[in-house]
Amino acid sequence: MRILFVSQIVPYPPHGGVLQRGYNLLRELARDHDVHLLAFHHPDELPFGEPLQRGRAALASFCREVEFFALWPKKSQAHKLLALGLAAIHPLPFSVLAQRNAALSRRISELCQGTGPPDIVHLDTVALAPFAAACGRVPAVLTHQNVESRLLERRAEHERGALQRRYVVAQARRLRSYEREVCGQFPLNITVSPADATLLKEICPDARTFVVPNGVDTVYFQPRRGAETPAVVFTGGMNMFANRDAVEWFLEEVWPLVKSAVPGARFFAIGQRPSQRVLDAAATDDSVIAPGHVADVRPWVEQAAVYVVPMRVGGGTRLKVLDAMAQGKAIVSTSLGAEGIDASNGTHLMLADDARSFAGTVVDLIGRPDRRNALGDAARARVESHYAWRILGRQLAAAYADVVARYRP
Repeated sequence: MRILFVSQIVPYPPHGGVLQRGYNLLRELARDHDVHLLAFHHPDELPFGEPLQRGRAALASFCREVEFFALWPKKSQAHKLLALGLAAIHPLPFSVLAQRNAALSRRISELCQGTGPPDIVHLDTVALAPFAAACGRVPAVLTHQNVESRLLERRAEHERGALQRRYVVAQARRLRSYEREVCGQFPLNITVSPADATLLKEICPDARTFVVPNGVDTVYFQPRRGAETPAVVFTGGMNMFANRDAVEWFLEEVWPLVKSAVPGARFFAIGQRPSQRVLDAAATDDSVIAPGHVADVRPWVEQAAVYVVPMRVGGGTRLKVLDAMAQGKAIVSTSLGAEGIDASNGTHLMLADDARSFAGTVVDLIGRPDRRNALGDAARARVESHYAWRILGRQLAAAYADVVARYRP
């Protein structure tokens, strides 16, 4: 197949979240198919110059063509404020307005109406739905990394400021209305979990759904035991609200309980742009280490006895959980943090939703290496059988092929 893959962000470097999913699915699709990537460039995530050139080269090593486009709210702080202000009064959600781009629309139209058009167009988030109009007679499928309206609803519950909360609530309502309007117009909506597929069907009963879960590179992430210390680790960019909220809640509500029970325990908060509250905790408490972005999270995870996922906000599935499972780690997560992952409480990981039970479970596992190993072994076996990217890439290609067969002129 000839696949035109339109991404909300340049999927490089493949460290966490949508970047990791996009990069690995593109790589797997390109093994057997002809892939052309069009992506929005976020300069705050992938700076101009050598980093951007490195990303282009990495993606071009398996994609036939790679093209990047500017995201207008990222051009300057003034552009960002204009986008936020416009979204406050415009009936469309902020994410849709932010990803308007005439050049990208023209390029999709040129490719779909030119010689040798793609067989299918992949739009990698609901905010890209308007670009389906440029696809002509080429079918387009819509991916949902989360059910975005639900993600914003959960975020609103934890916003501290009244104005911010009202803004996010309004955006959640507009997104839900937009999802209801557009999702039924696509031949297929790809979600990352059965729970997201069910929720999307509740919002838009006409939506046709197919689940391709998030995955993990089971070669890159391998169990390596023997260096574990009484440490606890979290990984995830704290530029994302859900990760920032998780780390701050853990530090303020859970970590004091763990420290009092396990003197000498340490907490590694690994991820770019730690908030000031996290930095302050690291500056005043020797047990808290917040190094920011690290090139390789594996050594940090390897030396920790327990991997924690104290998420209170979010949707879809957390790739960080799958990475930790692939490393054979004992994981303590909130129910929401493990949402969408086919893993059983007490077998593959441990679930705890309040501060006291979360801390108690962490403390128990720190003191029980045999129990940690049993959880880690079961977790590793589960990702090998259910979440390897090679398997998921083939599932996605099969879904494309079905759409192409049904909608070919």
